[in-house]
Parts: sequence; structure tokens; C-alpha cells
Amino acid sequence: MKDFDLVIDNAAILTMDVNETIIKNGSIGVKNGAISFVGKQISDTCCHAKKHIDAQGMIALPGFVNTHVHCFQSLLKGLGADRPLISWLNSSVQPFGVRVTHRQQELATLVACLEALKSGCTTFCEFFYTNQDPELADVCIESMQKTGIRSIFMRTFQDYGGEYNVPDCYIEPVEKAIEEVERLRKIPCSDDMLSIWTGPDVTWATTLSGYRTILEYCLDQKVRYTMHLNETLEDNDMCRRNYGRNIVDLLDEIGFLTDQFLAVHCVHLTQDEIRLLAKRGVSISHNPAANLYLGSGIAPIPACFQAGINVSLGTDGAASNNTTDMLDTMRLTALIHKGVCHDATAMSAEKVVRMATMGGAKALGMGKMLGSLEVGKKADIILFDPEQIRSVPMHDPITTLAYSASAENIDTTIVNGEVVYRKGIFSCGIDEEQLNRQVMSELQKSGMLHCSLS
Repeated sequence: MKDFDLVIDNAAILTMDVNETIIKNGSIGVKNGAISFVGKQISDTCCHAKKHIDAQGMIALPGFVNTHVHCFQSLLKGLGADRPLISWLNSSVQPFGVRVTHRQQELATLVACLEALKSGCTTFCEFFYTNQDPELADVCIESMQKTGIRSIFMRTFQDYGGEYNVPDCYIEPVEKAIEEVERLRKIPCSDDMLSIWTGPDVTWATTLSGYRTILEYCLDQKVRYTMHLNETLEDNDMCRRNYGRNIVDLLDEIGFLTDQFLAVHCVHLTQDEIRLLAKRGVSISHNPAANLYLGSGIAPIPACFQAGINVSLGTDGAASNNTTDMLDTMRLTALIHKGVCHDATAMSAEKVVRMATMGGAKALGMGKMLGSLEVGKKADIILFDPEQIRSVPMHDPITTLAYSASAENIDTTIVNGEVVYRKGIFSCGIDEEQLNRQVMSELQKSGMLHCSLS
């Protein structure tokens, strides 16, 4: 008799493996945080499970991977609206970011993570740059871990940028940033539930020596790295003015473009740059909502796919998206590229779901442990209930996921074999309504609430 910690029965299983295997009426067995069985229905007479979930009528698939978020921005939804990126930064994000308190960071992180879990996200990548207070990073990590989400904490740096209104308190020597990254890497963690990354923040806040120093550190210590790249035209304008070349060319000259690098946004890539990123094995985090909200443009993702680049999805911070809902980002991705390419085949539903699962896992260097439901991989699983008014009827599960789904369809979210969200309840013990009241109270107390109907 097989022994499991958790068994999911009667599910239609979208494994998202390389063969696109679908099991119409199957079971998933979980042991010690990993998938130890996936296949046709397990007989009750041949297994024992500490916990059992009957997933009759539901779809089981890998949890979504959100490869780019700024948690503190969850308290800034709607502020700085209808402005381009630089104006948006200066009017809302920077003024709050430089004075965010520990309590505000905690609340914002909890809001971001719980919303993510409700939308089927099991791996969350926090791109952190409010480094004026080192303890803010600890608060953010502790809050992420509290919710049970798999956490990637990207502690970035800015060593330049006064002329671009980068706050003085953000600017630091790259050596100090590396010391902080090393400190954070010592935080105890088990089962790959926390990973620490680093990297530059933005082009206009990084010196050439900063790029070189952080690259040397990352390659030597095997630390993966990320940065905002070609989000707006300012990236290349600044780089040409200071270095006489575009940012992608500069990064390639110093060896920065590697398969350890996750490039975020990539809105303004040329065909030559796309081919270069593909050649170097760089992955991309596509953040369509933020790019549209700030008027930055639409990244040439179909061309990136054609060149062989691995592409993942990110919601970006809620100040430039107004949500951290992965299903919302998936639907937007599925639609906008059809329109901009004038081609309904430019982006398929299957490709979008793969970007949100295996694409994200590969972008994080975790393709062997996440992104598909296969024996030996981490048990990061979501149960999708199609019988909601928005998604009924379901003729095809993949197209329903891409075009008709919302957070109400997510019945259960499982991370590392643990049920962290089920039927509206978070296992961490946080009550959603109480958290909402705490957020509103904090914003009113700090004078940040600009409009209230109460």
C-alpha cells in the first residue's frame, strides 16, 4: 500500500509536461512536498493518505509563476494614473517608497501575496528596490513566507541616478548591496521556499562599474540576477548619452547577457536585440498590464518566441497594474498580441498557459522542480473550478483558462504539498476582510487615503 501526505482524486489533470499530457480522470499523490504519483485514478484499497481532496469536475494544473512584482505598491492602486512612467514614478511611487514603514510594507506584502494565491499563483518574485532601510527587506520576506507562497526575493540596487530624480536614500555603493544580499542569503529556509536574487534596478540608476561588479559577484557566487530592461525609450536615450550605445549592446559587451539573467519588460527591442537575447539564453518577464497602463508600449513577444526566447509572465506592481491577479495578466497577454499583430494566431491560449507555468519555472532556473505536474517535482498545484458563471460552459480547459477565467474559479491553491488556500480560506490564518480593514485604517492614519466613500 502506498502512503501519501495528500491525494487529489477525480481531477482532469493538465500536466503541462513536454508531451502536453492530459489525464481526464486522474489522481495526484503528494509526499514530503513533492509529487510522487500522477496518473489514472488511484484505488482507495492500494493507498493511504493523511489528507484527501475530491476534485470531481475540477481541473488540476501547475501553479502559476509570477516573475515580477513590487509588493509595496499594493497600497498605491489607482495613484499616479494616466501618466507615463517617469511622471508616474515621481508623482506617486517614489514619494511613498522613500517613506514606507515596516507596517505598511507588511500589509502591502500580505495583500499582494493573498491576491496572488487567490488567482492560482504559487511562486511569487518580489523585485525589491526600497533599500533605504535594510529591515524593510526582512519584513517583506517574513510576510511572504507567512502566507505560504513560494518566494523569490530580488534585492536590487541603484548606485546612480540623481539627474533622473532617483531618491538619494536609494542610491548606494554596489558593494553595500552585495553585503545585504549575502546577509539575506543566510536566512534559514527549507524546501526551496525562498531564493535570493539581485541585480540593477533600472538603466538610468546604474553605473558601468555597478553592472560589472554585480555581474562578477553573481557569476562567482551562482546568484541569479534581473533588471528592468528597455521598458521605455529612456533606457536607450540615457545609455547612448553616457556610453554611446544602446543598453542591450552595452550589456552584451560586458558579458551581462547570460542564461542566469531575467530581463523584465523588453518593450523596445529590435530584431537584432531579440536574436542576441535568444543566442545568450536570456529569459524575459512579460508584464503587459503595466506596459499598457503607463503607455510604454507592447513588447514584441511573438517575435521573441519565434527567435526561441523563453518568456514568462509578471503582473508588475499594483501601482502600474492595479492588481496582482495572474489570470487577469494571462487573458490580457492572450488578447493584445493578436490585435497588435493583426493576427488571431499570434498568441495561442496554450502558449499563454505555458508562459504562466513552465515558462516561469524556466525563467527562474527551476524548470526541473516547478512548472509541470510530474513525479519528482514540487507539489505546487491549483484546482480550477470551471462551473462559475464567467466560465460556463467549458468546451476546452486551456481556452477557458486563458479567456474566461477569474479568481473565483480557483478552488484550491497548494504550495510545496501544503494547502494554502481553499474555498475562500487562507490556511495561514489571515482573514481577508480583517486585512482589508487594517489596510484602510493604516492609510487613513498616515493621511494617504485620498478618497473614501465611508
